[in-house]
Amino acid sequence: MNLGQRIVALTTASPFTGAGMSLVTALAALAILVGLRRLLPPESRDHGSVLKIFLAVGALLAFTRLGLLALGAGQLGLGRVLTMLSTFLVAMGVIGTAVMGVFEILPRKANIRFPLLLRDLVLVLGFVVVLFGVLGQSGVDVASLVTTSAVLTAILGLALQSTLTNLLAGILLHVDRSLGVGDWVQFGQRQGCITEIRWRSTVLRTTDGDTVIIPNAQITAQEIHNYSRPLPRHRAQVHIGFAYRHPPNDVRRVLVEAARATPEVLTDPAPDCFPIEFGDSAIVYTLRYWIDRFDRDGDIRGEVLTRVWYAAGRAGLEIPFPTRTLVQEAMPADEPPAIKGRALRDRVGALEQVDLFSTLQPAERQVLAAGLHEKRFAMGEAIVTQGQAGDSMYIIAEGRVQVSLGQDNIYSSLASLAAGDILGEMSLMTGEPRTATCLAASDVLCYELDHATLQSVLTTRPAIADQMSALLAARQQHLERKGDELSARAAARPTDSRRDLVEKIRRLFNLH
Repeated sequence: MNLGQRIVALTTASPFTGAGMSLVTALAALAILVGLRRLLPPESRDHGSVLKIFLAVGALLAFTRLGLLALGAGQLGLGRVLTMLSTFLVAMGVIGTAVMGVFEILPRKANIRFPLLLRDLVLVLGFVVVLFGVLGQSGVDVASLVTTSAVLTAILGLALQSTLTNLLAGILLHVDRSLGVGDWVQFGQRQGCITEIRWRSTVLRTTDGDTVIIPNAQITAQEIHNYSRPLPRHRAQVHIGFAYRHPPNDVRRVLVEAARATPEVLTDPAPDCFPIEFGDSAIVYTLRYWIDRFDRDGDIRGEVLTRVWYAAGRAGLEIPFPTRTLVQEAMPADEPPAIKGRALRDRVGALEQVDLFSTLQPAERQVLAAGLHEKRFAMGEAIVTQGQAGDSMYIIAEGRVQVSLGQDNIYSSLASLAAGDILGEMSLMTGEPRTATCLAASDVLCYELDHATLQSVLTTRPAIADQMSALLAARQQHLERKGDELSARAAARPTDSRRDLVEKIRRLFNLH
């Protein structure tokens, strides 16, 4: 005797016993369901609302059945209908409560995860078993109904063909395990993260926060690009064009450094770059880099392009407009155009704010101003790096710069510089390595003064070196009295004297 037959025998042996069992079972399951829902997170507390209705209605019907039995009318047709409905509703409520405990509460407590498809299959199987059991209790020959209703079976098969196809496809997805919840995939033109694999469909969440529901049969029938397997690491790329006059190796070096310095770009594997096309107005380069956050692909791509723009501007690399105009004149020279007008006045004004150049004559400032190079840095980029060689200094025109000193990969912030301040002057004047790291705390515009430009002025009037050495010595003493020294060696040796600085400047600029 199977379970369904035992339930039928028990309920038919004593109507009071069957109705009473249904009522007690419904009330007990309802109490358990309420307790389980309290264990769910607030956003999932609405789960099980249908089960509450099933159990409450089932209990009410069982109670009504008991009342009819007490009045002697329990064997009428209405009583049998109430028995069938209450048994079906209570059984479905009990099965649903058990499924909630196993598939929703237990995984949260034991930190495990069951496929949603398995939960749905258990519910469907429970529904079929309960339905057949209730029909058997009512006297219907279920076996005969299933085996002899060929027409009904054919109709149901045709009606559920699409549903069964999606169901089998969902089962294959779980068995194959080539896709999983949390994977970033591309299906045709749709791209998103898999949030659920249901019995009929798979749910994607796009980068725009939208939800896309795809039938499982379509997923198994078409090509899927999985960005998360076998590893979450993904290589992205951008295409950029630069003017023909720039040597490709110079361009590649600038682009790779810009990508390597971009946050969230992996250093292993390292970025790489190479030319892919000689276009109408530019040589087109591909810059490839690796990321491990595909959901941040668009943001990282934007940051890479931003860093490339700033780095290209500092290196003097031109990103030409797409144009097909034929030019008959010769290729422009590598030298930048002469600085005139307002641009020259701005540079002269920046030099006038620096005490290091206070002893220069107006004509000498004009010479230095004409040789200044405009450099732009994005927030977070290093303008100078501690320990690296340098033969130039920077005058800050716009923005803020943070100065930090590092030892054993531990950096401490020392000072904050703003418009009118300078950095890197000791490396320019003495040839020593950079003594601190200066990072752009915002977008920064600087004027760079190189060795050759300053040498052209010092060679004309060598006495300037003596005057500048005095200012440098006083500046260094002032910084060291503040305790930051801007040099990892300053604490281990006395400050360079004015005579020492003069000798270093004269030796570096060949003024003997």
